[in-house]
Amino acid sequence: MNSYVSVDEITSASVLDITGAGDDTRLRRLLEAASRKMDRYANRHFYALAVTRKFDGDGSAELFVPDLISIDSSGLKTDDNLDRTFETTWATTDYLLDPTNADPATAGNAESNPYTKILVDLDAGAKSEWPVGVQSVQIAGQWGYWRHLKRATETITADDATDTTLVVSANTDIEAGHTLLVETEQIYVLSYSGTTLTVIRAVNGTTGAAHTAGTVVDIYEYPEPVREATMIEASRLWKRADSAFASMMGFPDGTMQVFRGMDPDSRQLMSAYRRVPLGIAA
Repeated sequence: MNSYVSVDEITSASVLDITGAGDDTRLRRLLEAASRKMDRYANRHFYALAVTRKFDGDGSAELFVPDLISIDSSGLKTDDNLDRTFETTWATTDYLLDPTNADPATAGNAESNPYTKILVDLDAGAKSEWPVGVQSVQIAGQWGYWRHLKRATETITADDATDTTLVVSANTDIEAGHTLLVETEQIYVLSYSGTTLTVIRAVNGTTGAAHTAGTVVDIYEYPEPVREATMIEASRLWKRADSAFASMMGFPDGTMQVFRGMDPDSRQLMSAYRRVPLGIAA
């Protein structure tokens, strides 16, 4: 689960100006739906997803991939004889991630971009090509357009791997709708009361783990245009209730049509991130 905007942001005085927590759950779900709408429009996702994916090799030295943040240790393997067993593990010296200076895995790098291609390192490596065949390449890693992390003021108190109620050291930075990175586990915040968080553990393909008291917490942040577009779409859907979800609204001096579909400003904000589908899963 993931939202590109927190509940506190959309309920703030500068957006919907909602006081009280009675609508927080509905607003969070609305933000989640609007975030997925951004993913569908852009043909990519902006959260970090830990997953193993398979690709077809074509005998060349290039392999095009969807937005890639990083490859796990020993995470690139090939099936050289097409027996559906990935018996060959590639060393990090066997391949190069491209574009060279993308650097999406560095925490806090707000100018990062994803890797979109993996090159066989013909100079320093021991490989010469990607093996020809359907699903001949397997890559375990983190995928997505963005991995910008903000270090939270709060730290985690001791917990086990399955606790869905976590206590943090303060009530400063963490908000409902935030995705947290605690060591290697992603944790999604459903709500909070004081320093107690109600959460979903091990989201986006990560694995739950126990954390010791004082463990630092990072908060995932997303490109500002994506956040603003998400806010616009969620706010419009929320305000549609004022018109009883009608397609027309009446006024003394005439009628105004309620715009349907994606807001033009949202499309403009997302245009720089929209990717032409190339037949590779996002």
